[in-house]
Amino acid sequence: MSADGPATAEGDLERTPFAHLFVYAVDHRLTGALILVEPTGAEHTLRIVRGSPVKLRPSDGYARLGEILLEEGVISADILSDALATRGLLGDVLLLTGLLDAPTIDWLAQVQFVRRMVRLFDLPPETKYRYFDGLDVLADWGGDPAKVDPLGLLWAGLRDHGERSTRLERTLERIESVPLRLHPALEPGRFGFSEGELAVLAVVQSSAPSLPALIRSGVAPESTVRKLIYALAITRYLDFGKGIPVGAEPSSSVPPASAASLSLGRMQLRATVHRVGAAAPDPAGDGERAPVLGRGRRRDRMSSEPSPVSTVAGSSPLSGGSLSAAVAAELASAAGIASAAGMDGTAAARALRPWQGPRRVGLLCSARRGRPRRLAGDRGPLTTTARGGAPRPTRPRRAGRRATRPRRAGRRARVSL
Repeated sequence: MSADGPATAEGDLERTPFAHLFVYAVDHRLTGALILVEPTGAEHTLRIVRGSPVKLRPSDGYARLGEILLEEGVISADILSDALATRGLLGDVLLLTGLLDAPTIDWLAQVQFVRRMVRLFDLPPETKYRYFDGLDVLADWGGDPAKVDPLGLLWAGLRDHGERSTRLERTLERIESVPLRLHPALEPGRFGFSEGELAVLAVVQSSAPSLPALIRSGVAPESTVRKLIYALAITRYLDFGKGIPVGAEPSSSVPPASAASLSLGRMQLRATVHRVGAAAPDPAGDGERAPVLGRGRRRDRMSSEPSPVSTVAGSSPLSGGSLSAAVAAELASAAGIASAAGMDGTAAARALRPWQGPRRVGLLCSARRGRPRRLAGDRGPLTTTARGGAPRPTRPRRAGRRATRPRRAGRRARVSL
């Protein structure tokens, strides 16, 4: 299939706003290409993998990397001009010359991707869209796929351009008299809510008001309240008694079972602690291949922590005017260095060092004879495991001697190390 062939689905943003297209893609875990054509002819191509946007190519070069670098004061205009004169990829040139490091380049790519995604929520209603299921038109374009929580992207777009949705008023009118209750599966960190927006959630959680009562409470500006409730409504994070929220696993709405043991049929499943370096079960998944991630983005993020979009989606995505400090603070937080008390970017940059994890035990014993095998890079005395399970030290070998057992008739001599 190509973009010149028949589309899987097509329409315009007047009938189906971009926010609803976005939610549908996330909810159904679509993989394909969404092409949006403005009335002026400007074309935007969005690559989606299992419901998550990963690449976006605007036709007008909006939010170029050089513009972001100048806006944040990272480099001067002269340096940018010299780098562009090489006709190489700007990020690679700045990286090879030592002007920027890899984490900063990766963070800038995230900022660029979020800004371009947010603009799609501001496209005019006359914009036409075509969706091609399974089509990868951006396979060889750009850098590594982006890794931003789609719920965070959705709220970043609605926060800035929610009033552009032609269905906002109609959706809010349908739930105007219904008590608002949050779904138990809601994870505010995935949306990247600000403190003022979290205050709105707190009022909903405590009193389950109607939308007019929530607006009259004055907890936040009316426009913020309406956009927030709209976002929660179309993603089903307002609990109306039916449907699993968008992006939530089916098990997330069910109370967790006991951590001590879980019974499944006649099998008894018990929690097992694995030492560092030992084989552990694969994480749960749907069996599909995950998208390729860049080296700078291979870090785990707890679901309760804000996604990158919560930091980069605002008018000043890198606060304080110090890009390197912001990047260091983010990386330090992901590595567990920055505390909840609020380590600033400079302190985090000083604390950030190459992570040194605990040394692996480094021993693998043969299942038959219990012989120890040292892993590459491990040090320390060798140990084996006795039949009872307790470790026992091996006998040190004397220099220049080899302990042997006497040969028995008809049997091969055994050597004990």
